[in-house]
Amino acid sequence: MPEVGDAFYLEVEYEDVFDGSKIRPVIIIDKRDDNIFLVSTTSQKPKNPPSYYDQFKIPILNWRRIGFKEPSWAKSYKLIQLSEEDLNKINKKDYIGCLSEDDLKFLINEIERLHS
Repeated sequence: MPEVGDAFYLEVEYEDVFDGSKIRPVIIIDKRDDNIFLVSTTSQKPKNPPSYYDQFKIPILNWRRIGFKEPSWAKSYKLIQLSEEDLNKINKKDYIGCLSEDDLKFLINEIERLHS
């Protein structure tokens, strides 16, 4: 079963698009009770000048180590929430890799800083 810091592919639904979803890389950032919290990721770097949402993009420092093929950012504007049951449905083939402890701490600290 995936743990905090694990990255894998997941079908992410978009609330602002009717029947809109896309397979995206995500990272588990927390587990509380039966709730799993994730962030989706993107390989699209922040724009210059940055858009509103770009301020919520957090660089994944060691993106190669986790298994991404190009520089990537966590999109922390909105967290994704799953149940433990939903997480158990993830296939092993969807697994990408795991953040190092330092990279996970950096990501969580940046999320907290941006949302405090």
